[in-house]
Formats: sequence, C-alpha cells, structure tokens
Amino acid sequence: MKWILDSCAFIDIAINAPTLTPQTRQAFEDSDNYLFLSVASVWELGLKRSLGKLDFDIKGAVQLLAGNGINTLDIDLPTTLLVNELPYHHKDPFDRIIIASAKVHDMGVITSDRFFGEYGIKTLCSRL
Repeated sequence: MKWILDSCAFIDIAINAPTLTPQTRQAFEDSDNYLFLSVASVWELGLKRSLGKLDFDIKGAVQLLAGNGINTLDIDLPTTLLVNELPYHHKDPFDRIIIASAKVHDMGVITSDRFFGEYGIKTLCSRL
C-alpha cells in the first residue's frame, strides 16, 4: 500500500515517539508499503521552525528517513487543481495538499487528524 505521512506523523516517526500506534509502526516497518512525505510538509515544518514554533532538524530527519524508505512527493498540477475542488472540511492549506495528493496518487494517509477521513480516503491513525 502507498501511504503519505502528514507532518505530525512524520515528526513522530522521525523521533520514534512513544505515542505512535502499533499500526503506524507496522506500516513503517512493512517492506510491502511505500511511504511518502509531501514537500508541502517540509514547507510547513520549515515555516513553523522559522517562526520559532518548532525545534526540529527537518533536513536531517528527511535524510534519515529517506535512508529508511520514505520518499518525497512533489506537488503536481493535478494535485493543485484538486485542492481547489475539495470541500472545506479542513481549512489548513498544507493538509489540503496532502489530502489532494492522496486522492490523486491513490494513497492512504497516516495522520492523527480526524478530518482527513471526511474526504473519502483511507486513513491510519498515527497517535495513541
């Protein structure tokens, strides 16, 4: 299965947070799964870091996780167009890009955000 991580799930996996669900750990360790991180998440986390809201080595975490099979996913035109058509269950622009990416690329989303499921995509809860 293909999974895209939301920003919080990415951080939790990167730091091996004790709050990760067993299902998320299994998805990360299962070699049959393909995990992706949207460049939108890198953008979002970089903005939060520059505003002093996050103390996290984003570049190091991306490099570390890339070595463990997490790929980056660019924002493409079909995804951008779909963002504009999504209902406003979720107002966060970065999460809307992740949702649209999941729909366009036929992926599930690993997240702790309950609003993602309202878009008809498969979700895997990342936090206990």
